[in-house]
Amino acid sequence: MIDPLQTVLIVASLVLALVTGVYVALDRSPDRVLVALLALLEAGLVVQAVVGIGQLIGGSGDPGITFVGYLLAVLVILPLGLLWSLGERSRGATAVLIVALLTVAFLVLRLEQIHAAA
Repeated sequence: MIDPLQTVLIVASLVLALVTGVYVALDRSPDRVLVALLALLEAGLVVQAVVGIGQLIGGSGDPGITFVGYLLAVLVILPLGLLWSLGERSRGATAVLIVALLTVAFLVLRLEQIHAAA
């Protein structure tokens, strides 16, 4: 795994959670800027998944099926949260994005721990 990328992904998801908190406080639905930032974060998560799976195929350690599960799960959390938020257009639905972003930060941290233990 690429440690600087993981750090950037964790920090970015936490910062976006704070930004989304402002959206919730102002009772605003996600706009194009927030959606673009979420897409950028998702692109970073895809890069992380490709690198992680590439390292597994290349024989760089054996973190196991849990590692692959986390790599794939982190890819679906953010799009599902965004779909929910865009579909309902309420304050609570926008708050779902905060939960999704905090979950992404936690999953990336767990990926780092699992990879380090392998």
